[in-house]
Amino acid sequence: MNVKKLLLATIVGGIVANALDFVVHEQILAGYYSSLPSLFRQDTPVAWLVFGDFVAVLVLVWVYDRVYSSFGGGVTAGATYGLYAGILVNFPTWIFANLLFVGFPYALGWIWVVYGIIWAVITGAIAGALYKK
Repeated sequence: MNVKKLLLATIVGGIVANALDFVVHEQILAGYYSSLPSLFRQDTPVAWLVFGDFVAVLVLVWVYDRVYSSFGGGVTAGATYGLYAGILVNFPTWIFANLLFVGFPYALGWIWVVYGIIWAVITGAIAGALYKK
């Protein structure tokens, strides 16, 4: 495992992921979310969400490091890995959320599936760029 590249990709990817989440969740989807006040906790400190993005990127990059030989380095290879990882994690998760949680809109499940895949492609591309030999 290349710890230096892992940490660098986690830091850069975490910054980008937090910026993406701010734009998507706080700007683009804010109006939609306001129509679902009972769905979201209002007392969660933003610091936990920021930290959570860094942890998510760390896990994504760590798995990329482990499967690097299957994808290789570079933006395209990292984005391809991100596409597979994004589909693997987001498709079943957010579609099943609608089936399991009362009040979780089906449309929101699809919004989060698509956004989660885009998020993973972008962070995967960052990892790939930083892992390129």
